[in-house]
Amino acid sequence: MPHKPIIIQLVPRFNSGGVERVTIDTAGFLANCDDAPTYVASQGGLLQPELEARGVHHITLPLATKNPIKIILNGFRLAKLVKELGIDLIHARSRAPAWSAWFASKLSGKPYIATYHGAYHVNVPLKNWYNSSMVRGKCVISISDFVTRLIQERHGNLNPIIHRIYPGVDAHGLLNPERFKKEDSLTQRKEWQIPDDAFVMLMLGRIAKAKRFDLAVQALGRLKDNPKLYLVLAGSDQGRTELSQSLLDLAQDLGVADRVRLVRDFKNIPLAYAVSDLVLFPTSHIETYGRITAEAGAMAKIVIACDIGAVAELIEEGKTGYVIPEADLDALVNRIEKVLAMPEAEKQAMEQNARRHILAHFTAERMYEETLALYSQI
Repeated sequence: MPHKPIIIQLVPRFNSGGVERVTIDTAGFLANCDDAPTYVASQGGLLQPELEARGVHHITLPLATKNPIKIILNGFRLAKLVKELGIDLIHARSRAPAWSAWFASKLSGKPYIATYHGAYHVNVPLKNWYNSSMVRGKCVISISDFVTRLIQERHGNLNPIIHRIYPGVDAHGLLNPERFKKEDSLTQRKEWQIPDDAFVMLMLGRIAKAKRFDLAVQALGRLKDNPKLYLVLAGSDQGRTELSQSLLDLAQDLGVADRVRLVRDFKNIPLAYAVSDLVLFPTSHIETYGRITAEAGAMAKIVIACDIGAVAELIEEGKTGYVIPEADLDALVNRIEKVLAMPEAEKQAMEQNARRHILAHFTAERMYEETLALYSQI
């Protein structure tokens, strides 16, 4: 394994989200590589204790600010930290911190890089200039081919050096289906009042209009003549109870309310996958990676997802799951029926293909190795 340089990663705050999770996982891996310290700077948040429990040094800085003066001041603070702590490389994972990293790099002479996690709005030219902080460093990490194309289209004039590194999932640990016994699934089904012999479709994530939880409910409505078909909606509405209530109202209108389970803020996500027979992801939100698709595949689940953003990059059509046009209810229903009609041996083979595909291309270990190799190269 290459020698590990001393790294500081920058995120605005540590409450929740895919960016925060990748930062924690990467920093935790680096902390276990050797005795060299690993740092993360942020404004702090709910996940900070987990970060520190993994041996990572957290530095509190007001990196969530978008105030230009405060961004510059953060740059001076970072430059001072780089010198005092012997940091070799600054890794920014958001736009405002990336501008602070740019200032710190100029002042300290140490390189910075950024990971382009989001699709970021570019409704006005000034916005695209603001986003360009992500590509002004030594290189930029793209988290998918879709993001690579975005970078080239929006920032090609800056000639950024792009390295694609897919985020990884813990397919050998938390997301290993062998962790769960049949009794675990049956116990959870009983808690959710779902029959043992039901066919359970799962849709999870943040409950928002763009995620199209309503399409999953409508699909169940189309298939309501199958009494064994159930739908679990697992996610947080972040206090917007009118959104989650509208899904229950829709289920009531369609005559399937008795077979929809709305589970808010369920913590054991791997168990939710284990309980399910099929995972739905009919989002209209632009996904720059598609973590749910990767997680479901790692848990040996077939996924039906909309072709938007990078989601299709994680699915082998007809082998590990199905990709459908955005907001196409007919296509969603058709693929669900296809899975329902599969002989059990064919379905199990497809599920194992899904897990093998994630193990081959989208594991956390691969992400760590590629990231560390890039750090060492720079």
